[in-house]
Amino acid sequence: MAVTLPDVAKDLRLIMTAVSRDTHGLDALPLAVDLDGTLHRGDVSWWSLRAALWRNPWRVARALCRPRAAAKEDLASQVIRHFDAYDLKWNTEFESWLDQQGALNRPIVLASGSDHAFVRRVAAEFDYFTELFASDGTHNLVGEAKAECLRRRFPNGFVYAGNSQQDWPVWQAARGAILVNCSPALEARAREAFAVEAVFP
Repeated sequence: MAVTLPDVAKDLRLIMTAVSRDTHGLDALPLAVDLDGTLHRGDVSWWSLRAALWRNPWRVARALCRPRAAAKEDLASQVIRHFDAYDLKWNTEFESWLDQQGALNRPIVLASGSDHAFVRRVAAEFDYFTELFASDGTHNLVGEAKAECLRRRFPNGFVYAGNSQQDWPVWQAARGAILVNCSPALEARAREAFAVEAVFP
């Protein structure tokens, strides 16, 4: 039977797709973990906004006129004394898995778009986070910014655990993905696009 160029091209695409989904060796790479919606089921930035509004809406209005990273830092400064990481809604199944990975001496970092004041408090609750990356008043660490930060820190590759469409650029920069609390549609797209190490519905 004759083999046409379209058939060859299709076969090559299938091979490339299979390679891109190869999960071999992913568990040896550093693991970067998102906070909001992933490790924690809620959103710390939204919590800070609601808490600050309850206390001083006029000050919140001024904060929201600032660039996003500066606004997050301003809101955090208003409510950080009321923040208790112990009260967050942890994704317990995922957190237990992270604990196992830490016991295997896998490097694990916390990488969040929330303000650094909150992220430091959260990281202190766990023994396995070796570093943290967060918004700092100047840089809003989400999407492409987070992807570039982690790419620079881990030039030999990393695996990223996230939960939302906003995490897509980070998964693209990573060698592998961990899907946590994703919608069915996003999970299906991610499984097609990335080498997926683990899924936590």
